[in-house]
Amino acid sequence: MDKQPPEDAQDHAFQMSDRLDIPVLLRDGPQRRSNRKPWEGVEQAWPGVTGIPANGWYLATTTWRQILKAATEVGRDIGPWLALTPNLAISELVSRISPLHAYLCLKKVETAVSGAAGRCLFVNAIHRHGTERSARSAFGYHLGMTMAQWACAGMMGLGPTQHIEAGGPNDHPGFLDASLPLPDLWGSHPVGPLPWLIEAKAHRCIGLPALREGMEQLRGGSALMHGQPHMQILCGTSLPALQSWEEDRLFMTVDAMHVPGGPTRPGRTTPVPPDPAGSGSEAHIAEDNDALLLTAQSQMLVYRALARGVVEDLRIVPLSSSRGTRQRSGTGSLSCIEEDEETQFVRQRLVEDPPATEQQLRGRLGVADFIAGRIPGTGTHVGMSRRLFSACRWLDQLQVKVALEEEPRRDPQPDRPDVSWEDEALEAETRGVSMSYHERLRHRNLSGTVREGFKQAERLPWRALLGDREPAVNWRRGGLLEGATAETYIAVEASDPVLHSVQD
Repeated sequence: MDKQPPEDAQDHAFQMSDRLDIPVLLRDGPQRRSNRKPWEGVEQAWPGVTGIPANGWYLATTTWRQILKAATEVGRDIGPWLALTPNLAISELVSRISPLHAYLCLKKVETAVSGAAGRCLFVNAIHRHGTERSARSAFGYHLGMTMAQWACAGMMGLGPTQHIEAGGPNDHPGFLDASLPLPDLWGSHPVGPLPWLIEAKAHRCIGLPALREGMEQLRGGSALMHGQPHMQILCGTSLPALQSWEEDRLFMTVDAMHVPGGPTRPGRTTPVPPDPAGSGSEAHIAEDNDALLLTAQSQMLVYRALARGVVEDLRIVPLSSSRGTRQRSGTGSLSCIEEDEETQFVRQRLVEDPPATEQQLRGRLGVADFIAGRIPGTGTHVGMSRRLFSACRWLDQLQVKVALEEEPRRDPQPDRPDVSWEDEALEAETRGVSMSYHERLRHRNLSGTVREGFKQAERLPWRALLGDREPAVNWRRGGLLEGATAETYIAVEASDPVLHSVQD
Protein backbone atom coordinates (compact mmCIF):
# COMPACT_ATOMS: atom_id res chain seq x y z
CA MET A 1 0.00 0.00 0.00
CA ASP A 2 1.33 3.43 -0.96
CA LYS A 3 1.33 5.55 2.20
CA GLN A 4 2.93 8.60 0.64
CA PRO A 5 0.72 11.73 0.42
CA PRO A 6 -0.18 13.04 -3.04
CA GLU A 7 2.22 15.53 -4.56
CA ASP A 8 -0.15 18.48 -4.20
CA ALA A 9 -0.96 17.77 -0.52
CA GLN A 10 -0.37 20.67 1.87
CA ASP A 11 0.57 20.33 5.53
CA HIS A 12 -0.64 23.52 7.16
CA ALA A 13 1.01 22.61 10.47
CA PHE A 14 4.38 23.12 8.81
CA GLN A 15 3.39 26.08 6.63
CA MET A 16 1.72 28.13 9.36
CA SER A 17 3.69 31.30 10.06
CA ASP A 18 3.13 34.46 12.06
CA ARG A 19 6.09 36.41 10.66
CA LEU A 20 5.40 39.98 9.57
CA ASP A 21 7.28 43.21 8.82
CA ILE A 22 7.04 46.61 10.53
CA PRO A 23 8.79 49.62 8.92
CA VAL A 24 10.57 51.59 11.68
CA LEU A 25 12.36 54.94 11.49
CA LEU A 26 15.05 55.62 14.12
CA ARG A 27 15.87 59.30 14.78
CA ASP A 28 17.35 61.52 17.47
CA GLY A 29 14.30 63.79 17.65
CA PRO A 30 10.88 64.43 16.06
CA GLN A 31 10.82 65.78 12.53
CA ARG A 32 8.21 66.79 9.95
CA ARG A 33 6.42 64.01 8.17
CA SER A 34 7.62 63.24 4.65
CA ASN A 35 5.15 63.62 1.79
CA ARG A 36 6.18 60.31 0.23
CA LYS A 37 5.13 56.94 1.56
CA PRO A 38 7.82 56.57 4.21
CA TRP A 39 8.34 52.82 3.87
CA GLU A 40 9.20 53.01 0.18
CA GLY A 41 12.83 52.24 -0.50
CA VAL A 42 13.57 50.67 2.90
CA GLU A 43 16.49 48.30 2.37
CA GLN A 44 17.93 47.72 5.85
CA ALA A 45 16.84 44.76 7.96
CA TRP A 46 16.49 45.26 11.71
CA PRO A 47 19.93 44.49 13.22
CA GLY A 48 18.67 42.25 16.03
CA VAL A 49 17.82 42.62 19.72
CA THR A 50 21.02 44.50 20.56
CA GLY A 51 19.91 47.91 21.79
CA ILE A 52 19.07 51.10 19.90
CA PRO A 53 20.11 50.89 16.22
CA ALA A 54 21.74 53.74 14.33
CA ASN A 55 19.43 56.34 12.83
CA GLY A 56 17.67 55.39 9.63
CA TRP A 57 14.84 53.34 8.15
CA TYR A 58 14.60 49.64 8.97
CA LEU A 59 12.27 46.81 8.12
CA ALA A 60 11.79 44.97 11.40
CA THR A 61 10.73 41.38 10.74
CA THR A 62 8.96 40.10 13.84
CA THR A 63 6.19 37.69 14.84
CA TRP A 64 2.57 38.21 15.73
CA ARG A 65 3.15 36.35 19.00
CA GLN A 66 5.85 38.93 19.87
CA ILE A 67 3.30 41.73 19.37
CA LEU A 68 0.62 39.91 21.40
CA LYS A 69 3.11 39.38 24.20
CA ALA A 70 3.73 43.13 24.23
CA ALA A 71 -0.03 43.72 24.45
CA THR A 72 -0.35 41.49 27.53
CA GLU A 73 2.44 43.33 29.34
CA VAL A 74 1.52 46.99 28.95
CA GLY A 75 -1.37 49.13 30.17
CA ARG A 76 -2.51 51.36 32.98
CA ASP A 77 -1.71 50.21 36.47
CA ILE A 78 -4.79 48.77 38.18
CA GLY A 79 -2.91 46.84 40.86
CA PRO A 80 -4.94 47.93 43.91
CA TRP A 81 -8.19 46.74 42.31
CA LEU A 82 -6.90 43.51 40.78
CA ALA A 83 -5.32 42.57 44.11
CA LEU A 84 -8.86 42.37 45.55
CA THR A 85 -10.65 41.15 42.40
CA PRO A 86 -8.04 38.88 40.73
CA ASN A 87 -10.67 37.13 38.60
CA LEU A 88 -10.87 40.33 36.53
CA ALA A 89 -7.29 39.80 35.31
CA ILE A 90 -8.80 37.74 32.49
CA SER A 91 -11.01 40.68 31.50
CA GLU A 92 -8.03 43.02 31.43
CA LEU A 93 -6.05 40.65 29.23
CA VAL A 94 -9.02 40.32 26.86
CA SER A 95 -9.31 44.13 26.70
CA ARG A 96 -5.65 44.39 25.66
CA ILE A 97 -5.71 41.68 22.98
CA SER A 98 -9.19 41.99 21.47
CA PRO A 99 -8.76 45.46 19.89
CA LEU A 100 -5.82 44.13 17.87
CA HIS A 101 -7.94 41.21 16.65
CA ALA A 102 -10.87 43.50 15.89
CA TYR A 103 -9.15 46.17 13.80
CA LEU A 104 -5.94 44.76 12.26
CA CYS A 105 -5.20 42.43 9.37
CA LEU A 106 -2.19 41.15 7.42
CA LYS A 107 -1.58 41.73 3.72
CA LYS A 108 1.16 40.59 1.39
CA VAL A 109 3.51 43.36 0.24
CA GLU A 110 6.53 43.74 -2.01
CA THR A 111 9.85 44.17 -0.19
CA ALA A 112 13.48 44.63 -1.19
CA VAL A 113 14.84 43.37 2.15
CA SER A 114 16.29 39.87 2.07
CA GLY A 115 14.69 37.52 4.57
CA ALA A 116 11.67 39.73 5.18
CA ALA A 117 8.25 38.17 5.71
CA GLY A 118 6.59 40.07 2.86
CA ARG A 119 3.50 40.71 5.01
CA CYS A 120 2.60 43.89 6.88
CA LEU A 121 -0.09 45.07 9.28
CA PHE A 122 -3.00 47.13 7.95
CA VAL A 123 -6.24 48.32 9.52
CA ASN A 124 -9.29 46.42 8.29
CA ALA A 125 -12.71 47.43 7.00
CA ILE A 126 -14.22 47.23 10.50
CA HIS A 127 -11.85 49.95 11.66
CA ARG A 128 -12.56 52.12 8.63
CA HIS A 129 -16.32 51.68 8.14
CA GLY A 130 -17.72 50.09 11.30
CA THR A 131 -16.07 52.11 14.04
CA GLU A 132 -17.00 55.53 15.36
CA ARG A 133 -14.47 58.16 16.37
CA SER A 134 -14.23 57.49 20.11
CA ALA A 135 -13.63 53.78 19.49
CA ARG A 136 -10.85 54.63 17.03
CA SER A 137 -9.25 56.85 19.68
CA ALA A 138 -9.39 54.08 22.26
CA PHE A 139 -7.86 51.68 19.76
CA GLY A 140 -5.10 54.21 19.07
CA TYR A 141 -4.21 54.24 22.76
CA HIS A 142 -4.04 50.43 22.97
CA LEU A 143 -2.08 50.13 19.74
CA GLY A 144 0.36 52.90 20.65
CA MET A 145 1.17 51.33 24.02
CA THR A 146 1.48 47.85 22.51
CA MET A 147 3.83 48.96 19.74
CA ALA A 148 5.99 51.00 22.13
CA GLN A 149 6.38 47.91 24.31
CA TRP A 150 7.08 45.80 21.22
CA ALA A 151 9.76 48.18 19.96
CA CYS A 152 11.51 48.79 23.28
CA ALA A 153 11.27 45.43 25.06
CA GLY A 154 10.66 43.14 22.12
CA MET A 155 13.09 44.54 19.53
CA MET A 156 15.63 46.64 21.47
CA GLY A 157 16.04 44.37 24.50
CA LEU A 158 14.73 46.64 27.26
CA GLY A 159 13.98 44.90 30.55
CA PRO A 160 10.47 44.78 32.07
CA THR A 161 8.61 48.08 31.84
CA GLN A 162 6.32 49.67 34.40
CA HIS A 163 3.55 52.19 33.90
CA ILE A 164 4.56 55.53 35.33
CA GLU A 165 1.38 55.55 37.47
CA ALA A 166 3.05 52.88 39.63
CA GLY A 167 6.05 55.16 40.26
CA GLY A 168 9.15 56.26 38.41
CA PRO A 169 12.70 54.94 38.27
CA ASN A 170 13.94 56.79 41.35
CA ASP A 171 10.82 56.62 43.56
CA HIS A 172 10.32 60.38 43.27
CA PRO A 173 6.75 61.16 44.46
CA GLY A 174 6.30 63.48 41.49
CA PHE A 175 5.91 60.47 39.21
CA LEU A 176 2.63 59.74 41.00
CA ASP A 177 1.30 63.28 40.46
CA ALA A 178 -1.43 63.17 37.82
CA SER A 179 -1.30 66.95 37.35
CA LEU A 180 2.19 66.80 35.80
CA PRO A 181 2.91 65.99 32.16
CA LEU A 182 4.64 62.61 32.38
CA PRO A 183 5.62 59.75 30.05
CA ASP A 184 3.74 56.46 29.91
CA LEU A 185 6.39 53.88 30.82
CA TRP A 186 9.87 53.39 32.14
CA GLY A 187 12.38 50.55 32.20
CA SER A 188 16.11 49.78 32.23
CA HIS A 189 18.26 48.08 29.62
CA PRO A 190 20.47 45.09 30.57
CA VAL A 191 23.35 46.70 28.63
CA GLY A 192 24.07 49.74 30.75
CA PRO A 193 22.08 50.92 33.78
CA LEU A 194 20.42 53.95 32.17
CA PRO A 195 16.67 54.21 32.80
CA TRP A 196 14.49 54.72 29.74
CA LEU A 197 11.52 57.09 29.93
CA ILE A 198 9.05 56.04 27.22
CA GLU A 199 6.13 57.91 25.71
CA ALA A 200 3.74 56.14 23.33
CA LYS A 201 1.73 57.93 20.67
CA ALA A 202 -0.51 56.58 17.90
CA HIS A 203 -2.33 58.72 15.36
CA ARG A 204 -3.46 58.80 11.76
CA CYS A 205 -0.47 59.99 9.69
CA ILE A 206 1.40 60.82 12.88
CA GLY A 207 3.29 64.09 12.69
CA LEU A 208 4.83 66.88 14.75
CA PRO A 209 1.75 67.99 16.76
CA ALA A 210 1.31 64.59 18.45
CA LEU A 211 5.05 64.05 18.80
CA ARG A 212 5.62 67.49 20.33
CA GLU A 213 3.01 66.65 22.95
CA GLY A 214 4.94 63.45 23.64
CA MET A 215 8.18 65.39 24.00
CA GLU A 216 6.56 67.64 26.60
CA GLN A 217 5.60 64.56 28.61
CA LEU A 218 9.12 63.16 28.34
CA ARG A 219 10.60 66.46 29.51
CA GLY A 220 8.22 66.36 32.47
CA GLY A 221 9.68 62.99 33.44
CA SER A 222 13.25 64.18 32.88
CA ALA A 223 12.66 67.07 35.28
CA LEU A 224 12.12 64.50 38.04
CA MET A 225 15.34 62.59 37.35
CA HIS A 226 17.47 65.23 39.16
CA GLY A 227 20.65 64.92 37.20
CA GLN A 228 20.57 61.17 36.66
CA PRO A 229 21.51 60.31 33.06
CA HIS A 230 18.72 58.57 31.18
CA MET A 231 17.15 57.97 27.78
CA GLN A 232 14.05 59.62 26.36
CA ILE A 233 12.26 57.29 23.94
CA LEU A 234 9.34 58.66 21.92
CA CYS A 235 7.46 55.91 20.05
CA GLY A 236 5.04 57.00 17.35
CA THR A 237 2.74 54.52 15.61
CA SER A 238 1.24 55.83 12.39
CA LEU A 239 -2.18 54.66 11.25
CA PRO A 240 -3.26 55.31 7.65
CA ALA A 241 -5.35 58.23 6.48
CA LEU A 242 -9.02 57.32 6.12
CA GLN A 243 -8.90 57.59 2.33
CA SER A 244 -5.88 55.26 2.00
CA TRP A 245 -6.66 52.62 4.61
CA GLU A 246 -6.41 49.80 2.07
CA GLU A 247 -3.02 50.83 0.67
CA ASP A 248 -1.06 52.25 3.63
CA ARG A 249 0.48 49.93 6.20
CA LEU A 250 1.27 50.63 9.83
CA PHE A 251 4.74 52.01 10.55
CA MET A 252 6.63 53.43 13.50
CA THR A 253 8.97 56.26 14.37
CA VAL A 254 11.29 55.89 17.36
CA ASP A 255 13.03 59.05 18.57
CA ALA A 256 15.81 58.13 21.01
CA MET A 257 17.53 60.94 22.92
CA HIS A 258 20.22 60.64 25.58
CA VAL A 259 19.82 63.06 28.50
CA PRO A 260 23.06 63.50 30.48
CA GLY A 261 21.23 65.50 33.14
CA GLY A 262 18.42 67.99 33.27
CA PRO A 263 16.57 70.73 35.10
CA THR A 264 14.97 69.76 38.38
CA ARG A 265 11.79 70.57 40.19
CA PRO A 266 11.80 71.45 43.90
CA GLY A 267 12.27 68.42 46.10
CA ARG A 268 15.16 65.97 46.13
CA THR A 269 18.34 67.74 45.03
CA THR A 270 20.96 64.99 45.31
CA PRO A 271 21.48 63.12 42.03
CA VAL A 272 20.41 59.51 42.24
CA PRO A 273 23.28 57.20 41.14
CA PRO A 274 22.49 54.51 38.60
CA ASP A 275 21.94 51.08 40.11
CA PRO A 276 24.39 48.65 38.46
CA ALA A 277 22.23 45.70 39.52
CA GLY A 278 18.96 47.15 38.33
CA SER A 279 18.99 46.16 34.68
CA GLY A 280 15.83 44.13 35.17
CA SER A 281 16.89 41.32 32.85
CA GLU A 282 14.75 38.27 33.60
CA ALA A 283 17.68 36.08 32.53
CA HIS A 284 19.32 36.99 35.87
CA ILE A 285 16.46 36.62 38.36
CA ALA A 286 18.26 33.77 40.14
CA GLU A 287 20.95 36.12 41.46
CA ASP A 288 19.57 39.65 41.02
CA ASN A 289 16.83 40.75 43.43
CA ASP A 290 15.99 43.84 41.37
CA ALA A 291 15.60 41.76 38.23
CA LEU A 292 13.36 39.29 40.07
CA LEU A 293 11.14 42.03 41.50
CA LEU A 294 10.77 43.90 38.21
CA THR A 295 10.01 40.69 36.32
CA ALA A 296 7.44 39.58 38.90
CA GLN A 297 5.75 42.99 38.88
CA SER A 298 5.54 42.94 35.08
CA GLN A 299 3.86 39.50 35.11
CA MET A 300 1.29 39.98 37.88
CA LEU A 301 -1.60 40.28 35.44
CA VAL A 302 -0.73 36.94 33.82
CA TYR A 303 -0.13 35.40 37.25
CA ARG A 304 -3.57 36.40 38.50
CA ALA A 305 -5.20 35.13 35.33
CA LEU A 306 -3.55 31.73 35.79
CA ALA A 307 -3.95 31.54 39.56
CA ARG A 308 -7.44 32.99 40.00
CA GLY A 309 -9.00 33.52 36.58
CA VAL A 310 -11.15 31.31 34.41
CA VAL A 311 -8.35 30.30 32.06
CA GLU A 312 -9.01 27.35 29.80
CA ASP A 313 -6.73 24.39 29.18
CA LEU A 314 -4.58 24.89 32.30
CA ARG A 315 -1.57 22.67 31.76
CA ILE A 316 2.12 22.09 32.39
CA VAL A 317 4.36 22.99 29.44
CA PRO A 318 7.87 21.50 29.36
CA LEU A 319 10.67 23.66 27.97
CA SER A 320 14.42 23.35 27.99
CA SER A 321 15.96 24.36 31.31
CA SER A 322 18.76 26.20 29.45
CA ARG A 323 17.07 29.54 29.94
CA GLY A 324 20.02 31.83 29.41
CA THR A 325 21.12 30.14 26.20
CA ARG A 326 17.69 29.78 24.60
CA GLN A 327 18.22 30.85 21.03
CA ARG A 328 16.76 34.16 19.91
CA SER A 329 16.06 34.93 16.32
CA GLY A 330 16.20 38.38 14.79
CA THR A 331 12.41 38.65 15.13
CA GLY A 332 12.47 39.76 18.77
CA SER A 333 13.14 38.80 22.37
CA LEU A 334 10.93 35.72 22.17
CA SER A 335 12.49 32.39 21.30
CA CYS A 336 10.26 30.66 18.75
CA ILE A 337 9.84 27.16 20.16
CA GLU A 338 9.72 25.53 16.73
CA GLU A 339 13.30 26.84 16.29
CA ASP A 340 14.49 25.94 19.82
CA GLU A 341 16.43 22.73 19.25
CA GLU A 342 16.99 22.03 22.95
CA THR A 343 13.29 22.25 23.77
CA GLN A 344 12.44 20.06 20.77
CA PHE A 345 14.98 17.49 21.97
CA VAL A 346 13.58 17.57 25.52
CA ARG A 347 10.03 17.10 24.24
CA GLN A 348 11.00 14.25 21.94
CA ARG A 349 12.46 12.39 24.91
CA LEU A 350 9.24 12.96 26.83
CA VAL A 351 7.23 11.57 23.91
CA GLU A 352 9.38 8.45 23.85
CA ASP A 353 9.04 7.99 27.62
CA PRO A 354 5.93 9.92 28.76
CA PRO A 355 5.85 11.00 32.42
CA ALA A 356 2.70 9.88 34.23
CA THR A 357 2.86 12.51 36.97
CA GLU A 358 4.10 16.02 37.54
CA GLN A 359 6.81 14.68 39.85
CA GLN A 360 8.12 12.40 37.13
CA LEU A 361 8.20 15.31 34.69
CA ARG A 362 10.14 17.50 37.11
CA GLY A 363 12.65 14.71 37.62
CA ARG A 364 13.66 14.61 33.97
CA LEU A 365 17.07 16.02 33.11
CA GLY A 366 17.03 19.33 31.24
CA VAL A 367 13.31 20.01 31.74
CA ALA A 368 11.84 23.24 33.10
CA ASP A 369 8.11 23.03 33.83
CA PHE A 370 6.08 26.12 32.94
CA ILE A 371 2.38 26.61 33.65
CA ALA A 372 0.14 27.88 30.84
CA GLY A 373 -3.50 28.51 30.09
CA ARG A 374 -5.72 29.87 27.33
CA ILE A 375 -7.31 33.31 27.65
CA PRO A 376 -10.98 32.74 26.74
CA GLY A 377 -12.13 34.21 23.46
CA THR A 378 -8.67 35.21 22.23
CA GLY A 379 -6.90 32.08 21.02
CA THR A 380 -3.89 33.28 23.03
CA HIS A 381 -2.15 31.16 25.66
CA VAL A 382 0.01 32.74 28.38
CA GLY A 383 2.28 31.23 30.98
CA MET A 384 5.39 31.43 33.12
CA SER A 385 8.01 29.33 34.86
CA ARG A 386 7.45 27.61 38.19
CA ARG A 387 9.90 29.83 40.04
CA LEU A 388 8.48 33.06 38.63
CA PHE A 389 4.95 31.88 39.43
CA SER A 390 5.95 31.21 43.04
CA ALA A 391 7.62 34.64 43.33
CA CYS A 392 4.45 36.27 41.95
CA ARG A 393 2.36 34.28 44.43
CA TRP A 394 4.22 35.75 47.37
CA LEU A 395 4.10 39.24 45.90
CA ASP A 396 0.35 38.82 45.36
CA GLN A 397 -0.17 37.99 49.04
CA LEU A 398 1.66 41.16 50.06
CA GLN A 399 -0.23 43.31 47.55
CA VAL A 400 -3.57 41.97 48.78
CA LYS A 401 -2.60 42.84 52.35
CA VAL A 402 -1.61 46.38 51.37
CA ALA A 403 -4.78 46.87 49.30
CA LEU A 404 -6.93 45.83 52.26
CA GLU A 405 -5.34 48.56 54.37
CA GLU A 406 -6.98 51.24 52.25
CA GLU A 407 -9.65 53.02 54.26
CA PRO A 408 -13.15 52.13 53.02
CA ARG A 409 -14.32 54.64 50.45
CA ARG A 410 -17.90 55.23 49.54
CA ASP A 411 -18.90 54.61 45.96
CA PRO A 412 -19.69 57.81 44.08
CA GLN A 413 -23.33 58.83 44.47
CA PRO A 414 -24.41 60.75 41.34
CA ASP A 415 -27.63 61.94 43.00
CA ARG A 416 -25.81 63.89 45.74
CA PRO A 417 -26.35 67.59 44.93
CA ASP A 418 -23.12 68.65 46.66
CA VAL A 419 -20.81 66.39 44.59
CA SER A 420 -20.26 66.43 40.83
CA TRP A 421 -18.99 63.01 39.78
CA GLU A 422 -17.75 63.90 36.33
CA ASP A 423 -15.00 61.98 34.56
CA GLU A 424 -12.33 64.27 36.01
CA ALA A 425 -13.55 63.68 39.57
CA LEU A 426 -13.69 59.92 39.08
CA GLU A 427 -10.19 59.97 37.57
CA ALA A 428 -8.90 61.94 40.55
CA GLU A 429 -10.51 59.42 42.91
CA THR A 430 -8.87 56.55 41.03
CA ARG A 431 -5.45 58.19 41.04
CA GLY A 432 -5.78 58.97 44.75
CA VAL A 433 -6.40 55.32 45.57
CA SER A 434 -3.51 54.25 43.34
CA MET A 435 -1.07 56.78 44.82
CA SER A 436 -1.95 55.75 48.37
CA TYR A 437 -1.56 52.07 47.53
CA HIS A 438 1.82 52.45 45.85
CA GLU A 439 3.12 54.73 48.57
CA ARG A 440 2.32 52.11 51.22
CA LEU A 441 3.69 49.32 49.04
CA ARG A 442 6.96 51.19 48.54
CA HIS A 443 7.78 50.87 52.24
CA ARG A 444 7.41 47.07 52.28
CA ASN A 445 10.17 44.54 51.75
CA LEU A 446 9.21 43.73 48.17
CA SER A 447 12.57 42.29 47.13
CA GLY A 448 12.72 40.01 50.16
CA THR A 449 9.16 38.86 49.55
CA VAL A 450 9.67 37.78 45.94
CA ARG A 451 13.02 36.18 46.78
CA GLU A 452 11.38 34.04 49.45
CA GLY A 453 8.70 32.97 46.99
CA PHE A 454 11.41 32.14 44.46
CA LYS A 455 13.17 29.92 47.03
CA GLN A 456 9.96 28.05 47.89
CA ALA A 457 9.17 27.13 44.27
CA GLU A 458 10.84 23.73 44.08
CA ARG A 459 9.37 22.30 47.24
CA LEU A 460 5.73 22.91 46.29
CA PRO A 461 3.77 20.93 43.68
CA TRP A 462 1.69 22.83 41.13
CA ARG A 463 -1.49 21.83 42.94
CA ALA A 464 -0.34 23.75 46.03
CA LEU A 465 0.82 26.73 43.99
CA LEU A 466 -2.52 26.82 42.13
CA GLY A 467 -4.79 26.66 45.17
CA ASP A 468 -5.72 22.96 44.95
CA ARG A 469 -6.22 22.93 41.16
CA GLU A 470 -4.51 20.12 39.30
CA PRO A 471 -3.01 21.11 35.92
CA ALA A 472 -2.85 18.55 33.15
CA VAL A 473 0.51 16.98 32.33
CA ASN A 474 -0.26 17.18 28.64
CA TRP A 475 1.65 19.68 26.53
CA ARG A 476 1.00 18.27 23.07
CA ARG A 477 -1.24 20.72 21.25
CA GLY A 478 -1.62 20.99 17.49
CA GLY A 479 -1.86 24.29 15.65
CA LEU A 480 0.03 26.38 18.21
CA LEU A 481 2.84 28.81 17.55
CA GLU A 482 4.77 28.95 20.83
CA GLY A 483 7.29 31.46 22.14
CA ALA A 484 9.24 31.81 25.36
CA THR A 485 11.68 34.07 27.14
CA ALA A 486 13.79 32.96 30.07
CA GLU A 487 10.75 32.90 32.39
CA THR A 488 7.60 33.58 30.35
CA TYR A 489 5.56 31.77 27.70
CA ILE A 490 3.02 32.69 25.04
CA ALA A 491 1.32 30.75 22.25
CA VAL A 492 -1.01 31.73 19.42
CA GLU A 493 -3.57 29.46 17.76
CA ALA A 494 -3.80 29.03 14.01
CA SER A 495 -7.37 30.37 14.17
CA ASP A 496 -6.12 33.80 15.28
CA PRO A 497 -8.15 36.26 13.15
CA VAL A 498 -5.14 38.39 12.19
CA LEU A 499 -3.14 35.35 11.03
CA HIS A 500 -6.22 34.00 9.27
CA SER A 501 -6.68 37.29 7.37
CA VAL A 502 -3.89 36.49 4.91
CA GLN A 503 -3.56 33.37 2.82
CA ASP A 504 -0.08 32.29 1.70
